[in-house]
Amino acid sequence: MNLNEATKTHADILAFIESYRLKDAFDSLKSWAASLQNWIAAEKISELETNYKYMIHYLVEGNKDPEQQKIYQRLVRDIYLLADDLLEQWQTRNSSSVFFERVRMANVRQPLSIEEYQDIIIRQIDTFSVIGLLPDEDERQTRTRQNTVKQEHTIQDLFNAVFSSSRTNEEQVKAYREFLGHTGIPVPVKCMLISALTMNVLQRFDWRKVELLFDSCSHAESEISLRAIVGIVAVLRQYKNRWKYYPEITGRLSVMADDAVFARRLMTVIIQFIQAHETEKITKKLTEEIIPEMMKLSPMIGKKINLEEWMGESGLDEKNPEWQKILDEAGLTDKLQEFTDMQMGGADVFHSTFSNLKNYPFFNEMSNWFLPFDKQHSSLQPFFSDKPESDSLLSAMLNTSMICNSDKYSFCFSIMVMPGQYRDMMAAQLGAESEELKKMAEEELVLNPYQKEETICKQYVQDLYRFFKLYPRKTDFVDIFAAPLDYHRLKPFLPIVAEAKNLERIALYYFEKNNFQEAGETYLMLAKKGTPTSETWQKIGYCYQMQGKVKEALEAYLKADLMDENNPWVLRRMSHCYRLLKEPESALQHYRRLEQLKPDDLNIQLNIGHCYLELDEYAEALNYYFKVDLLSSDNTRAWRSIAWCAFLSRKFDVAQRYYSQIIENKPNTHDYLNAGHVEFCLSNTKKAVEMYIQAVKSAGSFPIFKSLFDEDLDELREAGIDLEILPVILDKVRYEVYEKK
Repeated sequence: MNLNEATKTHADILAFIESYRLKDAFDSLKSWAASLQNWIAAEKISELETNYKYMIHYLVEGNKDPEQQKIYQRLVRDIYLLADDLLEQWQTRNSSSVFFERVRMANVRQPLSIEEYQDIIIRQIDTFSVIGLLPDEDERQTRTRQNTVKQEHTIQDLFNAVFSSSRTNEEQVKAYREFLGHTGIPVPVKCMLISALTMNVLQRFDWRKVELLFDSCSHAESEISLRAIVGIVAVLRQYKNRWKYYPEITGRLSVMADDAVFARRLMTVIIQFIQAHETEKITKKLTEEIIPEMMKLSPMIGKKINLEEWMGESGLDEKNPEWQKILDEAGLTDKLQEFTDMQMGGADVFHSTFSNLKNYPFFNEMSNWFLPFDKQHSSLQPFFSDKPESDSLLSAMLNTSMICNSDKYSFCFSIMVMPGQYRDMMAAQLGAESEELKKMAEEELVLNPYQKEETICKQYVQDLYRFFKLYPRKTDFVDIFAAPLDYHRLKPFLPIVAEAKNLERIALYYFEKNNFQEAGETYLMLAKKGTPTSETWQKIGYCYQMQGKVKEALEAYLKADLMDENNPWVLRRMSHCYRLLKEPESALQHYRRLEQLKPDDLNIQLNIGHCYLELDEYAEALNYYFKVDLLSSDNTRAWRSIAWCAFLSRKFDVAQRYYSQIIENKPNTHDYLNAGHVEFCLSNTKKAVEMYIQAVKSAGSFPIFKSLFDEDLDELREAGIDLEILPVILDKVRYEVYEKK
């Protein structure tokens, strides 16, 4: 059995459980345990199956057991864990992933207990106090550096020990709680413990550790609380099908939903996860559109802008209008504005910038990806000094909410390898802006009292995103950011997410990011919650329309129309849906309503003409088309409509005149084809062949042209053309096309 086979067997068993086919699950478990020669598991499986048979027997006999639901839940929980254990047994022996490497190391070298790590860290903190009393400054700095490195290694060991730890018991949970509650343990160390617990549960299901994360949600320190909530969202999402068998977990979440602080923070975390799904799109846009255009623009700026004037002393507060002109000509203005809007909206716009700065040795250690940024870290000591520039740079770095912890380390490492003069120059530039950044942060805090916790949450989610996307051994982990956007459907979250204000918030994020399926589902949930507004039904309709579900879109638009009559946006889309559904009469009725609201809108006049055309009322259609042509003489859409409608109504001279105009104004394949039809009907066979030849060239090949031609056979027959002559005409076209090649 290889890794794929073991993983598939495990997935099959989970699928059996989730479809309530427990006998099939037992059969697969027994076969798997036998192949692994795990007789302890085989005995446990046999015991569980016997209990299941007894439960079924009592149920069939009509014996009611008030504990039956609880018994069934415990049974399913045990089956899940047995399947996990059998997969782990195989992986512990054979897997080369980071997790199972650490598990094997822990089996060989027994790690310290959490109580022992707590004692060591406390002693190291006390050592710093003692070192501070040393009279010799050089010795004090040396000893401080040594103790800092020791503490960092301790934190790494702690992280790895918790990350690879087995399932906890009540005694271990108590020790974790004591560690997290100890006032002598620094907050960053507790944050690392929360991250290690999260990563452990993502690899090895452990409901007690999940309860521990729930305990940490009410921690007094927001950094710890928010990390715990992020962990809960990731874990509940990954094991979404199991939680119905853990009422103690789902029940606890329901109770915590009444806590306004927890509910607000949970929504903040969910929104951040939704935003993280857009990071790849943003990265692609930056690397494929904005940055290449900026690179092209650089030499253009040198040529078109007088650099001496640009750098001169006079008129420093006046922007050169040529700069904006160059940006406009390059098509960059809108893109840069979009980039700014994304940044202001909290999007992760720096992922692409820092993704190439994760090759430093610091990032080879897994735990470092989760470290809160700390200027005292030993790896940064060569960078930070007593220089004012460095302090200003540090202030600028720490006060910005735009860069996550992982990227701050990358930034510092990249500056450290710069030549000294460039490093000092950059530090001075950033230092000059540090006060402005600090002022902006203070203003944001006034406008949004929860800005600090939102920043903590955003930065930690971005740290996680970088780990799962950029860690050298990222393929050893299931990417939590590759999961579908179904936060609105996850049952454990519903006590909070299903509140109308929260549903609307999630739906808006989905909608703004063009995730129309998820947005539509969420807006439907919102509509069922109470009294939906016209805007809600409009957005539901739009989401359906963007998915190609025209009938469902129309139904939503009709509901919106009932609430907000004569809304032009709704009427326009209803009319369009009716046309797509081949109901031109209904479409015409709604375009007529729209015409009363916007009598000067030529597009509406055109569409009314299209409806008459689809109803075979060619005279009425032509009246509207001529009206548009009269009011907008260069409207090629009107020309095409007039020409085709004239052809269908046998007014070939009118059709010929308008197709002649079209041919002179960027014609397409259909224009050449239709012009040929008109000439053919007027017995201008030579001219018709010329038009068909142009149509072939425009189409790119004769087969494509032929398929388009065949679509018009019914219209040609109705126009009085003898179809038997057409093969000869088409052969003539082929001879002309291929012989001239």
